[in-house]
Amino acid sequence: MNLGRVVRKVVATFKHRAFDGRPLLLVQPVDLALQPKGPEVLAIDFMGADLDEVVLLMKEGSSVQQLLGDKEAPADAAIVGIVDSVCLEGRTIFDKSAPATAGAGG
Repeated sequence: MNLGRVVRKVVATFKHRAFDGRPLLLVQPVDLALQPKGPEVLAIDFMGADLDEVVLLMKEGSSVQQLLGDKEAPADAAIVGIVDSVCLEGRTIFDKSAPATAGAGG
């Protein structure tokens, strides 16, 4: 599992049948300090995530295929959780319910 932040919604007029009824989102993986880490990932959304939300990203293709119920699905990443808070070394570094501060990154 990885942490990520939803950065874009993807609209596809045509997509593989395994993705029917599932939104596709572009997710930026982040480190524990919520800083970008690596390239963005196209993920199938199983949780109803929205833009800028911090999510749990599963990047194991066979597990994603199992969630879809299709071992032939061309999928390797899925959003499987929406993060409420992240605590690191005894301090909260992210809290979804906390008001955003002006100039804060992310």
